[in-house]
Amino acid sequence: MKLIFILISFYSSTIFAEDIYWVHLKAETKQQRNQLANIIHIDQYIDGKIYSTVNEFDYNNLKINAPELLIESHKIENISTNRALVGDEVFEFPKGEEKFHTYAEANKVLQDLTTANPDIAEFITIGETHEKRKINGIRITHKKNRSSKNFIPGILFLGTHHAREHISTEVPIFLAKYLVENYKASENIRKLVDSRDIYIIPIINPDGALYDIKSRSYKMWRKNRRKIKRRTYGVDLNRNYGFEWNTGGSSSNPRSDVYHGKHPFSEPESIAVKDFVESKSNLRVMLSFHTYSELILYPWGHKNDPIGGREEEVFKKMAKDMSKWNGYTPQSSSDLYIASGDTCDWAFGEHGIFCFTFELSPKTYGEGGFYPGARYIDVVNQANLKPMLYLIDKTMNPYQVID
Repeated sequence: MKLIFILISFYSSTIFAEDIYWVHLKAETKQQRNQLANIIHIDQYIDGKIYSTVNEFDYNNLKINAPELLIESHKIENISTNRALVGDEVFEFPKGEEKFHTYAEANKVLQDLTTANPDIAEFITIGETHEKRKINGIRITHKKNRSSKNFIPGILFLGTHHAREHISTEVPIFLAKYLVENYKASENIRKLVDSRDIYIIPIINPDGALYDIKSRSYKMWRKNRRKIKRRTYGVDLNRNYGFEWNTGGSSSNPRSDVYHGKHPFSEPESIAVKDFVESKSNLRVMLSFHTYSELILYPWGHKNDPIGGREEEVFKKMAKDMSKWNGYTPQSSSDLYIASGDTCDWAFGEHGIFCFTFELSPKTYGEGGFYPGARYIDVVNQANLKPMLYLIDKTMNPYQVID
């Protein structure tokens, strides 16, 4: 009986392995890209070709539903979305990658910044995850603004909706440190902090981010860690927002990496963002960090139609301006493919907030894809400093860029 109990415990605590595949696909038309976006997440699109890393379920779905578009593929060795070591609760980055911040390390940076600089920094928590981890951030503004009845324009920076996109944690952390540490020395930074309400939340999906590095090995995990049924976990948080949810570019199958959830805002992580944004009537601008491909994206994502009017002019001008500094390609999200339920469509569609998505470096899978190495951290941070400061500056009145 004891042996049986041990075996039951082993299998109940072990998540069975699922292979990961690299795929090269033909997608010469937007119709083909939209077809593929209903099956997989498209990592990179270049000259009529798509390159992505997909889980086993999505790979098999591709072979069934779009075999004519599959040019080549291979299994990625030593990566598994669902492989975990029993009893190994070490949540650390692989050897050589320690420069990346774990969830605990990110929280400590934010706590230390607020403790040392209470006049301009405040530690905040916007909600909890499925596994009861706090979703933490920092508010940077002069303390007089916290109780002021005057309107102080607000901006929100979000990192790590997707677990494997660890560089998207690093850029918002870098921004928080830069603003606080340069407040006294830089007149420009001091003016921005004194006249803006800046919110920075580096890790929206800590459960997934920690799972992706569990036992010091990357697992190419994308979603959160909702347990849906035995061996099936996760919702794509960036397909779970409510505006035009489930209207294309996502999947209703829980095994898919682009599973949109049972209903809009089904996840505590997306609910936390929703509740926070809706509690801050002063938010005018948002920036959501993702990887990879070096793109500056703006709505719409759920349909091909442009926004139109002055708002489209603002988006285009701001994206073009920022691209001069980081070298990324500016475009509307649907220029690539249709994807519904994402953060920026919701932020703009529901609340009129000018929201951008940065697909950070590297540019290609061959340069490292989701795991380019710690050497990229400083490069990406420096490339995006001026664009982030630009957005903070324009938060007062985004329309000024076209007036």
